[in-house]
Amino acid sequence: MRAGIVKDPREYPWSSYRVYGYAKEDGLTDRHEVYEAMGKDQTQRQRAYREYVCSNRDKEEQEIREKMGRGIIGAERFRKEIGRKMIEIKRPRRGRPRK
Repeated sequence: MRAGIVKDPREYPWSSYRVYGYAKEDGLTDRHEVYEAMGKDQTQRQRAYREYVCSNRDKEEQEIREKMGRGIIGAERFRKEIGRKMIEIKRPRRGRPRK
């Protein structure tokens, strides 16, 4: 869906979506522990998985990854404090090196 190849994830033949979202066994896909934790029974897990895939959570996760790649994540005050400490660490000390 994200790449625009299909509009419905069920249409993509190499996806595990049908296995996790609709219990259509393919003989290849193992149940993942994260999937198993998505609900108490198979019906709840399938519903939760379909909602997850169709939500924009993957977009949110991508934004987090991009922010992590840029540096420090957190409140502005925290970012400034860590940034200041990083500059202090990188700044060479004056004078003769310690023994």
